Amino acid sequence: MQTELAGIISALFTPMNADGTEIDEAKFAALVRSQVALGIHGIVVAGTTGEHSTLTAAERKRLCEVAVAEAKGKIPVIAQIGAPGSREAFDLARHAVAAGADRLMAVAPYYDRLRWADLQRFLGQCAEIAGGPVVYYHTPRVTGLDLTEDELVSLTRSGYISHIKDSAANYTATMRLMLNPDAPKIIAGSDPAMMATIASGAPGSILGASTFIPEICIELYDAIAVRKNLVEAQDVWKRLWPVLNFLLLNGYVAMTKAGAELRGMPVGAPREPLLPADERARAALKQVLDAAGIGALPPTP
Repeated sequence: MQTELAGIISALFTPMNADGTEIDEAKFAALVRSQVALGIHGIVVAGTTGEHSTLTAAERKRLCEVAVAEAKGKIPVIAQIGAPGSREAFDLARHAVAAGADRLMAVAPYYDRLRWADLQRFLGQCAEIAGGPVVYYHTPRVTGLDLTEDELVSLTRSGYISHIKDSAANYTATMRLMLNPDAPKIIAGSDPAMMATIASGAPGSILGASTFIPEICIELYDAIAVRKNLVEAQDVWKRLWPVLNFLLLNGYVAMTKAGAELRGMPVGAPREPLLPADERARAALKQVLDAAGIGALPPTP
């Protein structure tokens, strides 16, 4: 099940019908094909941008199946298995392994804050199901667990995790981890730190925005990691950052879906309790996209 992770990895949004009550499976399949065709390096299914907390277990399983079928082994499919309880998380994990996902990404069960021993047991069980270490979604804002460097090293040495999606938004801690050879590999998970983290040696980034603006995200990665051209990367970042900042300030999920529609790929509304972007926000987003030179998406293959 294990595969190496690098590059721009999209945390896919979940296309739905007009009122967000039903998943649009055909549009999700087309989205995966589009991501592959446009050069995205990997995809996360049912992550935060994918509205996993509002999806049923059956819906999440079906999304994983469709993603694996449409990716056809061309890019890694990462199944995000986070759930309020471990029983549901393990059920999703076993299904993802059977469906052919390449990696599992686990967030600690939330609402009741886990103790250190609880987390160790949970991640150990995830790794056992996966047949190897998983990606840990390090998001203290959600889990209440702001793991220390020593704790993350311990989880890595135990064989429970290999990477973290670093959404802690603590750049000092991120740099300390990246300079520790025993720490898990860092995948940038905080949009504001995306460029700096990759430029400092992270293998890649997981973000939701690349679901609807893949080209400019890949352009940034190539400038930094492939061509090693920091000046070029800074020019790309000056175009990309206003888009990311707008999403962060105005409702990330709703605005990524609005952005997709503006680019000619309507994917429906978010599922309640999230509301769709209003016309004023859509107009403002269009101005930001226009300023960045981001127009219509190429046709889906």
